[in-house]
Amino acid sequence: MIPINPDQIPPDGWQGFKRYWRTDLVAALSVALVALPLGLGIAVAAGFPPMSGLISVIVGGLVTTFIRGSHVGINGPANALIIVALSASESMSLPGQSGLPYTMAVFVVSGGIQAIMGLLRLGKLGNLVPTSTIHGMLAAIGFLIIGTQIHHALGISDASFSELLTRPEILLQANPFIITITIVCLAILVFYKDIENRTIKLLPAPMWVLIVAIPLFFGFRWLSQEFYPNTEQLSNEFLIQIPTDITQGLAFPDFSRINEPVFWLTVFIVTIVLSLESLVISKAVDKLDPYKRKTNLNKDLFGIGVATVVSGFLGGLPITAVIARSSVNITNGATTRWSNFMHGLIVLLFVVVFTSFIQKVPLAALAAILLFTGYMLTSPRVYKRAYQQGWEQLTILVVTLVAILLTDLMSGLLVGIGFTLLLHFFRSGMPLPLFLRYMRRPYIKVVQEKEQSYLLKIKGIINFTNILQIQNKIKKLNADDNVVIDFSHARVVDYTVLEYLHEYAEKYNQNGGEFHFTGLDVHKTSSHHPYALHVLEKPKPKLIRLTRRQVELKQLAASNKWGYNPEVAWDIGDLNRFLFFKPRPVEYMSNQISGNYPNLGVQWKIGDVSLKDAFISFETYRLTVEVLSLPFILPIFSLEEESFLDRISVIAAQQDIDFNEYRNFSRKFLLQGTDEAGIRALFTANLIHFLEKSDIYHLESNGKELLIFRHLRIASPREILKMVAYSKNLVTKLHQRTTPPTTKTTPDEVH
Repeated sequence: MIPINPDQIPPDGWQGFKRYWRTDLVAALSVALVALPLGLGIAVAAGFPPMSGLISVIVGGLVTTFIRGSHVGINGPANALIIVALSASESMSLPGQSGLPYTMAVFVVSGGIQAIMGLLRLGKLGNLVPTSTIHGMLAAIGFLIIGTQIHHALGISDASFSELLTRPEILLQANPFIITITIVCLAILVFYKDIENRTIKLLPAPMWVLIVAIPLFFGFRWLSQEFYPNTEQLSNEFLIQIPTDITQGLAFPDFSRINEPVFWLTVFIVTIVLSLESLVISKAVDKLDPYKRKTNLNKDLFGIGVATVVSGFLGGLPITAVIARSSVNITNGATTRWSNFMHGLIVLLFVVVFTSFIQKVPLAALAAILLFTGYMLTSPRVYKRAYQQGWEQLTILVVTLVAILLTDLMSGLLVGIGFTLLLHFFRSGMPLPLFLRYMRRPYIKVVQEKEQSYLLKIKGIINFTNILQIQNKIKKLNADDNVVIDFSHARVVDYTVLEYLHEYAEKYNQNGGEFHFTGLDVHKTSSHHPYALHVLEKPKPKLIRLTRRQVELKQLAASNKWGYNPEVAWDIGDLNRFLFFKPRPVEYMSNQISGNYPNLGVQWKIGDVSLKDAFISFETYRLTVEVLSLPFILPIFSLEEESFLDRISVIAAQQDIDFNEYRNFSRKFLLQGTDEAGIRALFTANLIHFLEKSDIYHLESNGKELLIFRHLRIASPREILKMVAYSKNLVTKLHQRTTPPTTKTTPDEVH
């Protein structure tokens, strides 16, 4: 990965294309290989022609790119669309007549409304929905997706999930060959993240699913025909049904029912759910952007609305922002909006040229991808993360989830919002009239303490219902002001408000101002998470029970006279200064071991970090890293093992610093950085020989600190000991080539 300077925002438009087309093309190709199977799978799961999903992918790239507000996000059909589209088509169906044409009309009108909402600058309304209810909605969608795909995964035709539960004898009709394909595909998706082979990593997991599933299906077909002629054959009904002429079989909009109340009720539900998901995901993508660019939510709403209108008229599904594909895009080096355009163009070319390939894709392969997607949306770690944010957030999530499963998306979301308000009321301990008054009209006052220094006093019930009032106050301040928000007299401060303010403070501080909080320490919380619900009560101490690994780490630290803290640390801003974490931000660090090398003046800490997972990604990691604070300045660089693919990849335009006199080292390692002269001076023969003989670690310098880790997993106590020994030897070599600076210098100045 080429070192990134967040202060140097890439140019947009044609200038951005000329400078970054190579890296954007690599990212677009990776995204297209994910978007192709997901687009097919989402359409099939929603009960629409497979081409509807691919049209949505193509339009999301070719049309949305230049009229939206996002920079590196990807647009196309989303997971929530499966349930929304299923519900909409059921609502619009008539006896003996498909509801798909009328549903397409619903999508077109909904897209038009979204575009109008963007023009009216209503993107800020996405902040009025509690974060935990959104997570509950996504978890419910995960369950519902799984329910829609079970019969495809088992090879049982036309059997709903409810029928499988009420009539378990249907399971006897399951096709063993189809089940085998499903299991193999799921295994690929589950274990893909643990594979470190770069050749395999060249293609994303969903594409490997298709590559393996197609020959497996036709191999089983031959096997059954040759050796088991009397058993059920693997007919084409188990494959995607897509015509050779891609215009055939599509459902186009029919507006003949536009005067019916059910039409507009369906439009309302589709608009609210898809707009909400898109706004939330656009904000999540901003957190992953290495350049910290902010999406214009109003423009984004307009862009996806216009694209949805175009897609609907062409027989495609609605367009939204999508998080998994956006994550793939950013991780693979996307820099400008052109990567979204290119991914749509690549999928279009693939559809035109390789239609016969798509016709050979087993439905079981798509079912496996969607089952895995559904599981990721509602996996145990979703509930664990919610509990880490406080029992209140977990309760809100579960209530929303259950309400949606028992009713529908819109009703369940409203139940979740109502329950959140009810929980805030009971936790406040206030009479209902007073609670409602303080929530409706909280005390929010800006006091100027001195020039360019302001205190924002807040009292009352501070939650998602009045977040817009807080926004209006703080956005009137200048970008270089010193702002302190005082919560010491706020009775309740909820998760959604704290999440927004912390994100706002991070960007505000990056732009040269100072934005801080005070008064939260006097509140009671059920979690150490910085966004946990804060209630004005006296906090009680909380006991921590150590796991077996934590006991071993504690003993390891004690025997070496190191410090050890098992608690979760949420303040990890220093880690996000490293390039490795730019596209995959750290959520928290736990099990911190700390020590120093006194003779070298080096402080170090080792901990288990958990990377943020924005709702769903095919790769999520927890890994053990070491960070060394150095008493000297280093050039900014990254060093990792180099593979054959790295050496031949000219299209990625990566600058690998090679040493002609140390060819073995240059073949073994990928060394990158912008200050080539400084890096060459640092990597002496002594250091290079040490690195060649040692275990291979990922090394990265941000100027004043070093990041070290070996595996994308949690390290054992023995591996931690080896890491400490390695880092001590490493800094000894580095110390011999550097001297402490005589003046205070920042990494940016060195860069």
